[in-house]
Amino acid sequence: QEIDVVELNYNGVYLLEVKHWWGAIEGDQMYWRHASGDMRRSPIPIIEQKAKIAHGFLAERGWGDVSVTGLVVLSKGTGALHLDDPQKHKVFGLHESLVEALTGREYVFSRSSKILRSSELERLRQTLLDSHVTDAERRVHGYRVLEEHDRDHYVELIAADTEFPSRKVRIKQYDVPAIGSRQELEEAVGRFKRDMAALLEAGSHPNLVMPLQFVRDESSDERYYLILDWAGEQTLAERLTEGPIPQDEQLRILSDVASALAHCHAHGVKHRNLSPSSIYLGSDRARVGDFDFAKVPTVTKTLAKTGKLLVQGRHVSPEQTFHAGDIDQRADIYSLGAVWYDMLFRPEPNTVIDRARIGDAPLPDDGRQILRMMLAQPRSERPQSMEEVQSWLDLLFAD
Repeated sequence: QEIDVVELNYNGVYLLEVKHWWGAIEGDQMYWRHASGDMRRSPIPIIEQKAKIAHGFLAERGWGDVSVTGLVVLSKGTGALHLDDPQKHKVFGLHESLVEALTGREYVFSRSSKILRSSELERLRQTLLDSHVTDAERRVHGYRVLEEHDRDHYVELIAADTEFPSRKVRIKQYDVPAIGSRQELEEAVGRFKRDMAALLEAGSHPNLVMPLQFVRDESSDERYYLILDWAGEQTLAERLTEGPIPQDEQLRILSDVASALAHCHAHGVKHRNLSPSSIYLGSDRARVGDFDFAKVPTVTKTLAKTGKLLVQGRHVSPEQTFHAGDIDQRADIYSLGAVWYDMLFRPEPNTVIDRARIGDAPLPDDGRQILRMMLAQPRSERPQSMEEVQSWLDLLFAD
C-alpha cells in the first residue's frame, strides 16, 4: 500500500496522507470537493484503512499493543475547511497543531497503547522497513507488476493480466509534482493525457502502441497511469546495445515507423519526440509509442505554447530546438533520419550527428542521399512528407 509519510516516536506509529490541495474544501464522510471543482474520495477513511492494515501486520509480529494512527495533512494549509465528518479533527495543515498531534497522547489509537523505549523504536522501524510489498504482490489497476523501469520523465511498468497471465500490458506511471494551483494541476495532468489524446486522435494503426485506459491511482491524487497494449519485449534503443542491425532489418523498422507517422500526420498529430527509446520491436513489426510531447490538434494547451523547451538531443530537429511551436511533419522526418543514423553507426549517447560520416554509411548511393536529405538542417531541403520517405525506403528495401 502507498503511504506518503511514516512517523515513529515513543507514542507509536503515525501514517500521514499528504494532499497538495489548495483553497476551500467542503465535503462529507465519503467525498471532498476542492478548489479545482473535482470530487475526490475523502482521504480520511483511506488513511484509516491503511492504519488498520498496518496495525494488523504489526500485531502478527508481536506489536499488537503499539498504536497506529492515520492523519491527513494538507500541505497548502487547511484554508476554509467545511466538512460534515466527525473525524475532521484528524485533518491538519503544516502548523503547530500537527506537531502537537504527533507528540501528544490525544491521537494514539488507544489510551492503553504502549509507550516505546528507544531500543524498541529501532526494532519497530526495522519491522516496518521489512514490510514492503514484493514485486510479485504489487498490483496496478488490477494488473500484476512484473518489471519496473525508470524512463526519465515517467516510470514504465511491465504488467500481466491477473485473469490471463500470458496477456501483458505496458503501464506508464506519471507522478504529478506538488501542485500550487488549479492551473498547475491541469497543465501537469494535461501533458500526461496528451499521450492518450494523440493516439486516439490518430486512430488505430498496426504500427502504433495503442492506449487502453488513463486512470488515477485510487490511493494517491499525485499519481496517474496510462495503460497501453503490449508492443514487444524491447525498444530499439535496447536492441542497439546488443550489436549491429542488418540492413534489411533496418529498412523494415524504418518503413514500419514511417507508416505509423504518416498515419499520424494525416490526422494532424506530430510526434516531436521520436527516438530509439520510443520505437518498440515485436516479433513481426516495429511500433511507435511515447506521444507525451506530441502536437495534437484537439489539445489547445501544449508545452510548446508555454515557451518551455520540449526535448533535447540529436534526434530533435533544429527548428524544434528554437521554435517548438513552429514545426510540421518535417520535424519527425528529421528525427527518423537520426534514428537511421543510430542504426548505421551506433554512436555514443549525447553525441551530435556528424553528417560527414554519411558518406561512409554501408548503403547504396540512393540510400546515402535519402539520409542526407532527411537530416538536412533547413527543413525546406528535406522530403516534404512521410509518405515520400516511406516510398523511398520501400524502393531501397526492394533493391
